[in-house]
Order: sequence, then structure tokens, then C-alpha cells
Amino acid sequence: MTLETQISEKDLQEIKNFVLKKQGMNLSYFKSTFLARRINVRMKILNITSTSEYANLINSDPDEVGSLYDSLSINVTKFYRDKQVWQVFSNKVIPKLLDLVKPNDTIRIWSCGCASGEEPYSLAIMFSEALKQTKLNFKILATDINSHAIREARNGNYTSDNLKNLDNIFITKYFKKISSDHYQVTKEVKDLVSFNLGDITKFPASYMDVIFCRNLLIYYGKYAQDLIFKKCFNVLKPNRFLVLGMDETLWGHKLQNSFIPFSSKDRIYQKKTTNDSLSEIITGN
Repeated sequence: MTLETQISEKDLQEIKNFVLKKQGMNLSYFKSTFLARRINVRMKILNITSTSEYANLINSDPDEVGSLYDSLSINVTKFYRDKQVWQVFSNKVIPKLLDLVKPNDTIRIWSCGCASGEEPYSLAIMFSEALKQTKLNFKILATDINSHAIREARNGNYTSDNLKNLDNIFITKYFKKISSDHYQVTKEVKDLVSFNLGDITKFPASYMDVIFCRNLLIYYGKYAQDLIFKKCFNVLKPNRFLVLGMDETLWGHKLQNSFIPFSSKDRIYQKKTTNDSLSEIITGN
């Protein structure tokens, strides 16, 4: 039986309405096909075969609303995922960034959809190495809508398989081995990252130098993607950097001309502040 026959548009809309009314969470931002798959997963876990029955459960059980919302965060990640992107960022973007910041500035980085923490901790290691010969400080904000993922990220406990993209010298330097196959991020690295439960469209971030918004947009519809790009533009300082996932692009979106492709192949963009792009932000055109 296909997802289309299991979850009707009527039942899907009813579930969206219940979640919005009870928790203020707008599930319409997500692609319908993705949302239907995640609802189907929850139904299988609960041994529910009728979407109308699941809609009634959503309407009566706040805990299930939270469980469904958590399931919308797909925690498929690793340290230095798409390693060539990180190499380009380290070798080309960071030197450019250092030319832009003032000597007493604190570089501010936002990891959106941080999942179980591999991305923000990768950022912490990369910037620690890049800035060790400078007097510059940096801070990393990490957010995700999945409360379980945030707890796991704060714990910072990983297997050797999680760390396979890291050089041994970095594993030795930034992790403590706690068992034959488990490693704990050091306190020094943890202290560089602030983990927060939050939706990218609503989280009150500001004055960022770098935004990593990788492999998140693929789950959102185009309207929500435009909201996210607008949020990124507003949050980033002038001439600062936005990094997307390899299957994501600014092309075809309202704000495509508000960013310069710094490395199109690696989905790295630099914010610009021309009158045209400011007009796009104000008018929404």
C-alpha cells in the first residue's frame, strides 16, 4: 500500500491543523511527501493503520505532537560530511573571513539543524585550528527541532565510525577515549558550542559571520525555503558566508541575487548588500 493511499490530503491537513492549533508548529512548511513519510513512520511505531485514528491521537495527546515533531529532524550526519566542502571552507573562506573581521571581533557561527552535534563540533575543531595563531575568539550556535538530538549533541559521545573523517591527530587532541569504541568530545570543545532547541524560521539569531544550513532545506517546501533564505540574509553580517548542502541551491529563489556564489560547486555563498537585494528583502519580491 502506497503512502498516497494511506495518508489522504484531508487527513494530512487535519493533522497539520491540530498541531498548529495545539503547539503553534506549522507543519505546512515541510514538503507533503516528506511529512507523509514521517507520519507513516509514527503510525507504524504505534501500530496504527488509519490516518484518521492518528489524527485523533494528535488531537488528544500532546506527547505525540512532540514525538511527530522530533521525527521531522533526520539525524543522518557525520563529522566533516562532504569533506571537500570543509577543505574549501578552511582553505579559502576562513582566510577571506579573517580579512573581514576586526582584531577584537568574536566570530559567530550558526549550525542550523545540528542533529546529534557532528557539524557544530566539526566547526569548533576547524576554527580552533584556524585561529590558534590569532587572538580572535569564536562562538558556535547550534539549533535543531529534535529534543532528543539536542540531548545527544550536548553529551558529545561518538563511536569510531562517527569519527572516520577526522585525522587521528584531531581525535587525540579533541576527544577522550572512554571505551574501546567510544569517544567523548573534550570540555574545551563543548564550551565553544551552545546547543538550543529551536526552529530556524523562528529562532532569534543575529549578527552571524557564518551560517551552515546543510541538508535541511531539502525537507521544506519552496515557500518555507524562501523564508529560511530571508532569515539567513537578515541574520548574516554584510559579506559573510552561507553554506548549503550539496543537493541544495539558491538558484530559482527570491533571494538568489542577494548572495554571490563563492564556490558554486561546494554550495558556499557570500551575502551582498546591493540596493537590489535590500529591496528584495523589504518587498519580498
